[in-house]
Amino acid sequence: MDEFIRRKNIELFRAKLKREHDPELRETLEELLKEYEALPLGGGDNPPIAA
Repeated sequence: MDEFIRRKNIELFRAKLKREHDPELRETLEELLKEYEALPLGGGDNPPIAA
C-alpha cells in the first residue's frame, strides 16, 4: 500500500472518530484505525491492497 494513502486514511479515521457520537460507529472506526496502523509499511511480500 502506498505510504501516503495509508497515512491519509489514518488521519481521516482519527478525524472522523473525534466527531462521531454513535457508539457502534465509533467502535467500527476504532477497529479500522487499528487495522490501518498495524499494516506493514510497504515493500513487504504482501500484495498491495486494492482501494
